[in-house]
Amino acid sequence: MRELRKTVVRMEPSQKQNGEDGPNLPPARPRRRWERHDITIPVTVTTMVNGERSSFSGQACDMSIGGLRLFLTREIEPGASLQLEFPLPYHSVDLAIRGVVRNRTGFTHGVEFVNPTREQQEMIDRTCSVLGLLR
Repeated sequence: MRELRKTVVRMEPSQKQNGEDGPNLPPARPRRRWERHDITIPVTVTTMVNGERSSFSGQACDMSIGGLRLFLTREIEPGASLQLEFPLPYHSVDLAIRGVVRNRTGFTHGVEFVNPTREQQEMIDRTCSVLGLLR
C-alpha cells in the first residue's frame, strides 16, 4: 500500500488571506509602505472650501517619509488637495509642502505628501531618521 504524506506549506504574511492566521488570531494587518514615527506638532492647513481659500490649524499625530496623520476640527473628504506648513524637529525652518487626503476617520485624516522637492524630501528623511533613533 502506498504511504500518504502530509505536506505543510508555510506562507509569508503577505500571502495570507484574512482569517488564515489561525483559529484564534485576528487577521494580519497589511504592512505599511513606510515606518511611522510618533510626533505631535502643530500644522497650518490651507485648502479650497466652497471655492474659497481657507486656512485653519491642526495637529500631526504621526509622520512617515510619505505623509502624516493629521487631526483637524473639521472633516475634509479623501482626494482633497492641501497645502501644509509645520515645524520639523531639529530644523530651523518650517516645512511647506503639498499633500492629498487619502483617508479619513472622523476628524483624523491620512495625508500623503505630493511631489516633494529634493530639499523637502531630505528634510523629511532626516527627521524620520532622527525620530527612528529616539525610539
